Parts: sequence; structure tokens; C-alpha cells
Amino acid sequence: MSLTPDANTNSVEDNEKDAWDTALEKGGCVEEHLRLNDCYWDKHDWRKCSKEMNEFRKCWESRHGPLTSCPINMNSEKKK
Repeated sequence: MSLTPDANTNSVEDNEKDAWDTALEKGGCVEEHLRLNDCYWDKHDWRKCSKEMNEFRKCWESRHGPLTSCPINMNSEKKK
């Protein structure tokens, strides 16, 4: 008997992505976003990640325009 989960039996929750992850994958800038997140988790202060933030912003805006025009409503509740 094995106590490790089978790689092919992931739960539905593990496979679900939120709207932001989906937008990043479709719109690009995934690598820039990952570097920004890594910086934050390493330094625990967004102010110390201005280089990474600017790289992400530049990437996103080159593809989609200003971040303020992002089509994702981050305040909406996820419907189940």
C-alpha cells in the first residue's frame, strides 16, 4: 500500500485556475509575474521590488494597454 497520491488522480480544485492566472497565461507576461512574486516573497515588501514591478507593467502594457484597463474584475466573487 502506497501513501503517496497517484499522479493521475489530482482533485478538481488542484486543476482549477483563477481569473488572474488564466489572464496571465493568455496574455503573456507569466515569467515577469513569477519574478515579481518571487521578489515579494523573498523581501516581503513591494517597495523593494520596483524593478520587477516595472518589468511586469512594461510587459503587460505592451500587450494590453494600461493596467487600469485590465478586463478582470478582481472584486467579483467566484461563482460556484
